[in-house]
Amino acid sequence: MRENAVGRKDNKGTRETIRVMSDANANLFNVKCMAMLSALAVLTEILNELGLFKVNRAVMIPAMSIAFSIFILPVAVYLFTRKTKEGETPVIERAWFRKLIIICGFAGAVMICVSLSFHAVVFMAVPILIAAQYGNHDRWFVWVLIASLILVPVGVYGSFFFGAPDRNFIKGALTDEEAMIFANRLKIATPQRMFEIFLHYVLPRLFGVTAVAFLAGGISRRNSKMSEKQIELTEQVIEEMDRHREMQTRVIELLANVIETRDVSTGMHIIHTKRYVGLISDAMSRDDKYKDIMTDVTIERMTSAAPLHDVGKIIVPDTILLKPGRLTEEEFEKMKTHTSAGGKLIRDFFSGIDDEAFLKTAEEIAVAHHEKWDGSGYPCGLKGEEIPLSARVMAVADVFDALVSVRVYKDSIAPEDALAIIYSESGTHFDPDIIRIVRTIERDMIAVANSLTE
Repeated sequence: MRENAVGRKDNKGTRETIRVMSDANANLFNVKCMAMLSALAVLTEILNELGLFKVNRAVMIPAMSIAFSIFILPVAVYLFTRKTKEGETPVIERAWFRKLIIICGFAGAVMICVSLSFHAVVFMAVPILIAAQYGNHDRWFVWVLIASLILVPVGVYGSFFFGAPDRNFIKGALTDEEAMIFANRLKIATPQRMFEIFLHYVLPRLFGVTAVAFLAGGISRRNSKMSEKQIELTEQVIEEMDRHREMQTRVIELLANVIETRDVSTGMHIIHTKRYVGLISDAMSRDDKYKDIMTDVTIERMTSAAPLHDVGKIIVPDTILLKPGRLTEEEFEKMKTHTSAGGKLIRDFFSGIDDEAFLKTAEEIAVAHHEKWDGSGYPCGLKGEEIPLSARVMAVADVFDALVSVRVYKDSIAPEDALAIIYSESGTHFDPDIIRIVRTIERDMIAVANSLTE
């Protein structure tokens, strides 16, 4: 049977899960940014063709094509790998995908900076902002910052040699037409001019990129601290839930033991029916009709509550509970009260527990596990789907174990024969859909019954 993930992971696992989800959200955001940047590369090429920019087409077309290809690569990887097989880690949660996004952000930004005017060096802030999204990976942010500071002068000088001719760069030494030729720009690249470009263009942009980096880094660190605080609070909540669940389990076991001291067969019945409820509900979780209802949380809740289904028998006198023969009509009426009494005991005894869903499930099972599909059951004569689903499952488990077990008033029968009797009462005593599902796990039911009665 599958285990519910809630409250079962250790602190390390919880912390890692939250970090993975945080990175996945950052990846998704950055993928959208990369899609916008790829569209920007196309738009830049169109504007250059329309004459808004004056970059040599021999430089612009290859540069923007490469930039587009680089930016679109993570987007394409994400789109083509969104559908994963069951149990396979989605690409959005993988560490290598984060690295791919950061590297592509760098490479694309460099292509734009080199091929356009020196004004485009502001794009070197893009990879910094991308890396800042991953608050739990400070190392990556530092490397991104260092590389960006190196690439700022590369972008400025690259735009001088290859980008749009700018009078601030050229200073009238060349006409626009002459400046389009790389060899002409190379001739005017004197040490004095290169120093002036560094002083007036590179240095201010280095300061600007550094300021953006510190701002983004500060935000990232603040978000990391908030995330760590969230993790700590989550761990505390999970630990508290585990304590409540452990206490709840011990109380249920204690009640079961109290019943067992009065009737050993009833005590074993509690243990057995829990196994059968788990087996049936797990099979239901794989069925199209119930897969959205029978979640891991629901399965655990039902199996945890199953031992309480006969708790109301505490009020039944020993003369009735342990009677070896057939009960009289009056005695049977007294026995029937264990259902309503069980629901009241659960509600009163567990009133201090915050898990209202568990209380509701336990109460439904205790009160309604003797209701019948055709409405002839007790205590309320509920019919069909008026009977809570948990009680319908419990009814099958309850009768099956009663049939295959020895009682003071009867011998046991073979599991195969017990299932045949249960199948014959589909649509009268039992929910036909649940019986349909039980048929699919018939071998498992028989195997468990044989192992428990050995």
